Amino acid sequence: MVNPHKHTLNWHGGRFVRRLILVGALGIMLGGLLVSPLSAKSLDDQAASVASLQPHGQLPQEIPAGFELVGENPTFQLYANRASLAFKVVDKRSGYIWHSNLDERGEDDRLNRTWTAFAQSGISIDYLDPKAVDERASITNSETVIDFRVVQQGFEARITFLEASITLMLQVTLEPTGVRVSVPFETIREDNPDYKLGLLYVYPFFGATRGDAIPGYMFIPDGSGSLIHFAATTKAKNMFYGRYYGADLGMLTALSYDPTINRPYRLSIPVIGMAHIEKKNAYIAIVEEGASYGEIHAHPAGIITNFNFLYNAFVYNESYFQATNRSGAGVTTLQPQTNRFNITLHYRFLTGAESTYVGMAKSYQQYLVESGVLRKWAPTDNDIGIRLEFLGGEKERVLFWHRAIPMTTVSQMDNILADLTIKHPDVVYYGWQPFGASTMPPRTLTLDSNLGSVSQLQSLVSEIETEGGNFYLYLDPQAALRDEGGYSARYDLAMSITNLNLIGFNRNKLNYYLNAEAVRDRYSSLSASVFSNPGMGLALDGIGSMLYSDFKSQHFLNREDAIHLYQNLIAENQGQVAFYRPNDYMFEWMSAYYDIPLGNSGYIYTTQAVPFLQIVLAGYVPQYGAALNFSSNFQEDLLRHADFGVYPSFFLTHEITAKILNTRSSWIYTSAYTQWADEVEQAYQWLNALLGPVKGQTITARESLAPGVFATTYENGKQIIVNFNDTPFTLGALVIKGREALLREVTP
Repeated sequence: MVNPHKHTLNWHGGRFVRRLILVGALGIMLGGLLVSPLSAKSLDDQAASVASLQPHGQLPQEIPAGFELVGENPTFQLYANRASLAFKVVDKRSGYIWHSNLDERGEDDRLNRTWTAFAQSGISIDYLDPKAVDERASITNSETVIDFRVVQQGFEARITFLEASITLMLQVTLEPTGVRVSVPFETIREDNPDYKLGLLYVYPFFGATRGDAIPGYMFIPDGSGSLIHFAATTKAKNMFYGRYYGADLGMLTALSYDPTINRPYRLSIPVIGMAHIEKKNAYIAIVEEGASYGEIHAHPAGIITNFNFLYNAFVYNESYFQATNRSGAGVTTLQPQTNRFNITLHYRFLTGAESTYVGMAKSYQQYLVESGVLRKWAPTDNDIGIRLEFLGGEKERVLFWHRAIPMTTVSQMDNILADLTIKHPDVVYYGWQPFGASTMPPRTLTLDSNLGSVSQLQSLVSEIETEGGNFYLYLDPQAALRDEGGYSARYDLAMSITNLNLIGFNRNKLNYYLNAEAVRDRYSSLSASVFSNPGMGLALDGIGSMLYSDFKSQHFLNREDAIHLYQNLIAENQGQVAFYRPNDYMFEWMSAYYDIPLGNSGYIYTTQAVPFLQIVLAGYVPQYGAALNFSSNFQEDLLRHADFGVYPSFFLTHEITAKILNTRSSWIYTSAYTQWADEVEQAYQWLNALLGPVKGQTITARESLAPGVFATTYENGKQIIVNFNDTPFTLGALVIKGREALLREVTP
């Protein structure tokens, strides 16, 4: 009988090494191997000899010796290795085996000893000495003590890396949809003051494949979603490293500002995935806890190794440069406190037709629904929405004072909306506060007197509601505009680890960032005032996407705690809120998603942009693209709206933009309604004809019919085919003109 509680001491480097016995030939695909469905029998009964090559070069292989059955449910079996803490999952629906590790190194794998240990170990760490020099330690090449216990439907193991004296607890549990992996923060110990835990790598070789030996791809949540297809080589020279929710400004102090640069999208959802032969087998990994300090590392084959692999790593300590004098001299040192957060990962396995990026998105959608984050949207008619954002006012410096510039008054906004034959507008009023967009918003609802009165605004909101629309005041709750009043530079601002104010930018304006107390105080006051007016909501920028730690003395706040603070703030001040490109932790409260990406960041190793995010939200939250009057390719973007199921947006003013040429709103270079009225009407009517019949419906499938031609199917049986090519596309009796889209019925 197996002892469920066993201490294992691993010695390496010229000393005694407990080696795993690997049985069977090595298949060319490491992440998943095809076997017949297994029942709950002993390992000896389950062993089978290696058979001939299967389609796509797969080699069947049994569970290697050294792995024991630790969990089973109607869908999966979980096997674990006590020495390496690797695990294998048998999907009983197909017999497919998912591997968390490399069982044996091949001659052409380009793996040195460090990389081999990294690939064979369930857990690896980087630890840092007082000079911030890092060292890698993996279970299979380091001196470790492992206390392994079989628990219900899985195992837990306490690992101590002896040289660094760092201990942590790993918990692996079988779930109905896959496997749950956890590392509770309370189990982490750093017993040697000379070493700190830097990075924790969690099952880095899970699902890894060799080169182009098997068709498939990796998924990363860049922009709307990106695929990296498996290939033997890549043009890229470096791996992809991406921090969930963007870099921590508390560690950087400042974001460099250059309006001519298109910056990469933030990774707004903590999800990665991989398909092993599309429509055969796939998985996604969802970070439930720890994403605030999580990173994606994606390694296409041809960079360092011959493997395609991606995984989550978690940051516990970082180094930074601390200046010691004004001339710039200083030292590199470590942050004073280890980042405090739990890690919880869910590996969810897909089989058959659902094993595509659409299936991955649907699985993540199901997870969000089951978690109570997403709730089904039940529209009352088939007319889509449109976001119309108006610039109210700005200000221009004249000698020693400022002159107010009204761009769209309340009455002018009313006239524009009346002129448009559009239903369900989402109207956003930007620059509504006294002296306009470049001034700090007040603590209570107060309009610039040049724009109109609050009573006029209330009347307009009532009219918009009657038309089935929504009204929002624009607000960036975190921003403290530089060189503006309305906040205390001494008490209200967050500080970086180098004791400097955080500096960033948004909408062509440099700003500092408020600390938690100031954000809470100002937002609670203003939101109470706004929400007391029926039909008024807030369109929130920044707070849904900008996540920073605050190192101010007596006010320390890490990113994990900041998430909970923002969530509680929105929940406690109930009212209708829309968000600009929010991270997943704000999805529960958003009534609309603004500026949703229609592509990816264009990294050289990504091979295809896909509407992963749009599929996740379809049927649950209305999604609006960026303002089309700023588009560099209007027709292309319209087609992308139809393809991805996204509603249109425009940024409008009553006055011509020449009036704000010398203001901070000069980025609004074309917005006059007289110039854009026809385009607004035509874009809405064209998209309404296509997207109206699928309003509130989830997406069930998306496929490429030909290069540049995509078909998206919705749950009510409607399908939208978009032809991005200049030439017509023929599908049976259907002909889709070049640069056009078509709606059809595909199921009764």
